[in-house]
Amino acid sequence: MKRVSLNVLCLVALFFSATFLLAGQSRQKTEGMWTVKPQGPLLQFRFTIDNDDDNGNMSNTCNFSKDELTGFKTGDDIIFSVKRPAGLITMTGDISGDRGNGTFTFEADKAYEGSLADAGFRDVPAKILFLFAVKNTGTDYIRKVKEMGFSDISLDNLIAFVALDISIDYISGVEKAGFKNIDPGNIISFKALHIDPQYIADIRKIAGEDLSVNDMISFAALKIDEKYAKEMYNSGYSLSGPDLVQFKAMGITPDYVKEMMATGFDKISKDDIIQFRAQHITPEYVKEVQQMGFNRKITADMVVKLKIFKIDREYVQKIRSAGYPDLTPEKFVEFRIFKIDPGFIEKATKFVGSRPTPEKLIQLKIAEGNHP
Repeated sequence: MKRVSLNVLCLVALFFSATFLLAGQSRQKTEGMWTVKPQGPLLQFRFTIDNDDDNGNMSNTCNFSKDELTGFKTGDDIIFSVKRPAGLITMTGDISGDRGNGTFTFEADKAYEGSLADAGFRDVPAKILFLFAVKNTGTDYIRKVKEMGFSDISLDNLIAFVALDISIDYISGVEKAGFKNIDPGNIISFKALHIDPQYIADIRKIAGEDLSVNDMISFAALKIDEKYAKEMYNSGYSLSGPDLVQFKAMGITPDYVKEMMATGFDKISKDDIIQFRAQHITPEYVKEVQQMGFNRKITADMVVKLKIFKIDREYVQKIRSAGYPDLTPEKFVEFRIFKIDPGFIEKATKFVGSRPTPEKLIQLKIAEGNHP
């Protein structure tokens, strides 16, 4: 009896030991939907996972060769899989002519999770592990990234590196192009904006060798290329890198410069063309100013002031008809600042008994504003 009891106790102990062992080996899982279509000699899979929050679905696309897929064939309710360092993706669904759809389950690899933990990335969610599987990210990639100078890279930045396919060769190319010790966030921006060594070389030809990381990001974000820069130079301006960024950000094109130059100004400086664009000054408005009948040639600076204070041909004609035919552009600006219009001129004339001088009109307007 004692022997039986001992055997039972041994079996119970073995059962619980096995249970705890299996619990310790439990793997992270996630699931979702997949579709597939031909992509040249490869198969392009799109995986979609429903997010638990309000951020929408998480989708990833990757290409597999048929040799990588175990059990892939034409038919209904086909079960096939692909093994990657991060884990096993098992798919079920219907396939016809290399096109199909269905559901999948991803099971993370425990050894891979352990390697991530050793590298400083603990408790990585199953959905992120699935991304690493889709992108075929091995632990050697993470090791090499750290060796490239990103020893303290965060999980969020590592995820971005993987999602954007930032390769070791890409990082090395950016460093060789002159951006050593670049931080992870800027590498991510470079890759997202398609800044590669060739783009860096092209931009330096036109904007100088001393461009900063932020300069390069600004150039790429604004889609400044060699063609735009050369056309701007051919328009008559010697532009620095920051000048090019400002011009492009404001929508100053070579055609706009040519159109403004053709309006008759002796010279339009860089600052003038920037002010023109900022105030939405068109060639048509310049022509309107030129036809207002002023006794002297209008400068670019004066055109800007007239536009800022909304002085158009109609306002000029009304003031002239009210008895002030010879006002200078500067005086028109003052009249506009103090909101002098034909109605006030009539009232001021009755008050004084005769037509006031422009200066007197302004004084009366100021006094009117100060009257309780």
